[in-house]
Amino acid sequence: MINKITKKVVKEVEQVVSEEFVCDVCGKKGNYRSETCGSRYESAIYYRVTTGHYDWGNDSCDSIENKDACCTDCLLQIFSEWLNDKDVKCSNSAYIHIDKECHIREKKGGTE
Repeated sequence: MINKITKKVVKEVEQVVSEEFVCDVCGKKGNYRSETCGSRYESAIYYRVTTGHYDWGNDSCDSIENKDACCTDCLLQIFSEWLNDKDVKCSNSAYIHIDKECHIREKKGGTE
């Protein structure tokens, strides 16, 4: 005789519904604007900056940093700080990756 054992597996999934971003330089929250008159949505442009290096082999993942910038002035400040970092000057594999992102959300107050 074979006894059947039934196990219940529960998988927890985290889903981001809406992400508010804050500039890591000046502390401003996203500057949202309506792109189309009468639209239910508004958007904000910002810059996501990722820096790191490959100097430590597999442990290089610990060098990765992510920052958000709300405007080109804040982006230039992040870039300038990265260029002047002593670890970056000594590294043969330092990198900076800049993405221009658009964050879209539903307007507060619902539809028009």
